[in-house]
Amino acid sequence: MIIDFNKWLLIILSLTVFLTLESDSYSQDLGNLNLKNGIKIHGGLNLQLEHYNANGIEPRKEEFSWLVNGNAALEFGGIQVPLSFILSNYQNKFYQPFNQFGISPYYKWVKLHLGYQSLSYSPYTLAGHRMLGAGFDLTPGKFRYGFMYGRLRKLTEIDNSSDINPVFIRPAPTYKRMGMATKIGYGSASNYIDLSYFKGWDDENSLSPGLKDSLQAAENKAIGLSTKVTIKKNLTWKTEIGLSAYTLNKNDAESTSGSNQKEWVKNLMEPFVTNKISSHYYFAGETRIGYQFSIWTTELVYRKISPDYKSMGAYFFQSDLKEIIFANKFRLDSGRLNLNTSIGFQSDNLDEQKSITSKRFIGSVNVSYIPAPRFGVNLNFNNYGITNNPLPTTLNAEPFKQVNNSVVITPFLNWVNSRTARNLNVVFTYQSLSTPESSIGSVADLSTYSFTTGYNHSWIQQGTGVNGMFNYIKSTTPQGDIGSYGFSVGGVAPFLERKLMANASLAYMTNTFDGLSNGHTTRMTIGVTVPVKNRHRFQLIFNYLNNSTTNTLVVQNFSELSTQIIYGLTF
Repeated sequence: MIIDFNKWLLIILSLTVFLTLESDSYSQDLGNLNLKNGIKIHGGLNLQLEHYNANGIEPRKEEFSWLVNGNAALEFGGIQVPLSFILSNYQNKFYQPFNQFGISPYYKWVKLHLGYQSLSYSPYTLAGHRMLGAGFDLTPGKFRYGFMYGRLRKLTEIDNSSDINPVFIRPAPTYKRMGMATKIGYGSASNYIDLSYFKGWDDENSLSPGLKDSLQAAENKAIGLSTKVTIKKNLTWKTEIGLSAYTLNKNDAESTSGSNQKEWVKNLMEPFVTNKISSHYYFAGETRIGYQFSIWTTELVYRKISPDYKSMGAYFFQSDLKEIIFANKFRLDSGRLNLNTSIGFQSDNLDEQKSITSKRFIGSVNVSYIPAPRFGVNLNFNNYGITNNPLPTTLNAEPFKQVNNSVVITPFLNWVNSRTARNLNVVFTYQSLSTPESSIGSVADLSTYSFTTGYNHSWIQQGTGVNGMFNYIKSTTPQGDIGSYGFSVGGVAPFLERKLMANASLAYMTNTFDGLSNGHTTRMTIGVTVPVKNRHRFQLIFNYLNNSTTNTLVVQNFSELSTQIIYGLTF
């Protein structure tokens, strides 16, 4: 017997919401609705017009484009209504204008979601995927309810107009993808339990008949469990679990067994899933336990994710992974010295389907020392090592090792008083990829050095500021040594009794290849801003980029020029 989970879930959820709305507490909330202060609205609106021109490269923008975006919040009687939208004629390779609207009004513990939204119910079910639809969140007391329904992905069909461009890469057709999710939970910030359910499916009627035969329509159902328990005052234990059933072709015939080895996941999800020939079952989970002392916080994390774990409610998962991480944070010298460390181990090939198992060592140290507001330094070090161990039956079975190191040092100096503010900062970065032992392949060592120092000086009362920066970067690659060095200068100043603000910047970089000059890159920006009565702002901005090279095999000669007219309103 197959249970119609969606029908019963909606019935239970609707009854719960109805009973909650009929409670005395909700009547009391409505009784507190106060409209005496009227409607308040505040936010901002921006309108941008742009002309773009490119020579030497394929244009990266439309020649003429416009964009309108805004954020606002309405408030009346204690009800908050945030609004956001984006309108534009900007088109990408899919020839689709980029337009989005979103609104999330709320009153006390009732919150609605309309339009484009990014909702997260669980890291392994609905995890921030952008959707166009509707939903709501209810949080009466310690109870939590959530629901969403909408479109996860647009229909994409082959654009025949792209045939006029022989180098155009035609996008693969895709079905319109829909999704539905719900969440129910109970608890507080220190102790809670949440159960989430997600269903996604491709609308097989969205594609034209000629394309449906060459593309399979998929469907997915996933269940998530999130818990947090505060064992003692400073001892916490958090767990996230996800089970996913992913069917590559929802029109396949039913089957009595899954197509991969997660039989126990299949058994758990049997009440919610019709098993088919192309159904796959996945598991993902992590648990972490931490303790917080006065100056020390420690945490132990264990994570395991099945190979190819996927959910239509998320964009990406790092799958086929098992790892354990031990992290510590120290807050010393009254908070002036902060030390964060992390050490861990990773491995893959959880289902033993690969001929090689990779093992990684992960280590990082971050030190921040700020003895005074005027001076400080940050140091970050990361070490990642990987070892591939082939199976004993593999021909020429020998290990392959690789080590990736990175170091970032950022000291800074600040001088601030009532008249001026000055800042000097330095950023030094080193990254390397080395292979100390390799018997199954030759991988060249890679390394990158970069050094940046910048100085900013502002005169507060005059509203004037200048800045300067020096940059140097060098990368060693199998193709050769690539580098660049140069400077940038800029400034901002008011004119006509601050009725006009002007800013300008110039950057010049000399490029090198194998120690020889390989041209230069010039970037210039000029802008004028006219504020009107503290609420209106008009801007005119010119951007120019020119790249000149002597070795066109590395990078080509090109130039770009754009002119922007921007109007901004604050209310």
